[in-house]
Amino acid sequence: MMKKKIFILLLFLLWPKPVYADTWALPKEADYFSENKKFVAHVTPATKETKPKLELFEIKASEKLPLWKCTLGNEGAPQMVFVSDNGRNVVTFNEVSGRVHGGMGDYVLAFYNKEGLIKNYSLEQILHYPDKIDKKQFRELISQSVSGRSWSGNLIFFDSFDNKLFFCVWLIYGQRWLAWNVSTGKEVKIEDLMSQRWNKKGRRWALNEIQEKTRYHLLAYEFLGKLKRPEDRHLIEKLLLDEHFTQYLSLSNVKSPKVDKRVYRLIRCISSSYGRLLAEQILANWDGRPTTNRQPSYRQPLYFLGKVEGTVSLPQTDNPKEAALWLYLVPTSIPENQWHEKPLVQYLVANFADYSFRNFDLEFKEKLPFTIAAVTPGQYWIKAVLDKTKPLSKRNDSIYVPRPGDYQSMDSTVITVEAGKTVDNITIDCTHKVSNAIN
Repeated sequence: MMKKKIFILLLFLLWPKPVYADTWALPKEADYFSENKKFVAHVTPATKETKPKLELFEIKASEKLPLWKCTLGNEGAPQMVFVSDNGRNVVTFNEVSGRVHGGMGDYVLAFYNKEGLIKNYSLEQILHYPDKIDKKQFRELISQSVSGRSWSGNLIFFDSFDNKLFFCVWLIYGQRWLAWNVSTGKEVKIEDLMSQRWNKKGRRWALNEIQEKTRYHLLAYEFLGKLKRPEDRHLIEKLLLDEHFTQYLSLSNVKSPKVDKRVYRLIRCISSSYGRLLAEQILANWDGRPTTNRQPSYRQPLYFLGKVEGTVSLPQTDNPKEAALWLYLVPTSIPENQWHEKPLVQYLVANFADYSFRNFDLEFKEKLPFTIAAVTPGQYWIKAVLDKTKPLSKRNDSIYVPRPGDYQSMDSTVITVEAGKTVDNITIDCTHKVSNAIN
């Protein structure tokens, strides 16, 4: 008997997953400044006839004075370029082309000076695969897509130490430093004094990323979790209250009576917060508690937060794609008649209309399982709304107020969410048709 294929479909994307389909834009000309802003490298991407080129300039009195130039080895262009503060060395990082992206090819890391290429590395060479690690270890150190690989965030810098200039990279999943001698391009063995020095620099970077909430701020939390400095723990605990929840649909491929049409059965709606689950994982590792996944997942053990699971009963519908389900965890401090007046943080939305343009049928039973993970401990009642009135609500709305023709739940039974526990077997009846608009 063939097993049914089950997969998770993301409605919102917060963090890159290990494998996914992708396409890449062609690289463009770009300037990259040294940290002291005294030098700038101008990169011209490759064409069908030429390799990419780099020109280095010194900036004096607002003028760009040419110093040296060289040809780069990349297929298209580097993803990032780092210029030393003396203008003598350039390090290119990763690859950007219309075909591949990130840690692909033979020039994931390359060292240059006025004489040209000093040394270059593929990601396999950087991570010593297969010389020192096996395939499983290699895959655990990267995040991979169809044509791209990532292995480091934004914690990358030059550092002068012991009269030598090093290029330093924090390996995200390996949670350790890698470094190379810029003059020779050779990897160096990291001594304790180096690691201590770079940990201090990395911590300053992490605190700034978190304060500014940059695109790398979640990686910054991981770095602080690796250092385990007691004065930083409160920052990670604060992430347990992250307000961004991601919505998933778990679908099962079922046999279709139509030859040219696929049918997917909706088997569960899921809402979870990557930030909250990341904080759970970091704190669990900090305390020496068991964790299961490299990437945070709604299935992981919880110690500081809770989970709510159950089923919601929905009215029969001829076309599930013309509906959207909303489930809210409403704190008991909010009266029933005021649940819609302020944005709610912990909620679930399944917008079935998102599949109206796809070439498959969507079906689900009247009793639909749901999971809301990473819930703040406390007392709540659950409000369910099925949007059936056109135009349908949008996913980025935080509150949807039912209109005449929609359906909603009427029960406000209180549930208690405890840290590390799951409130399950919840049943929600969302079959009450709305006749009057809420004022």
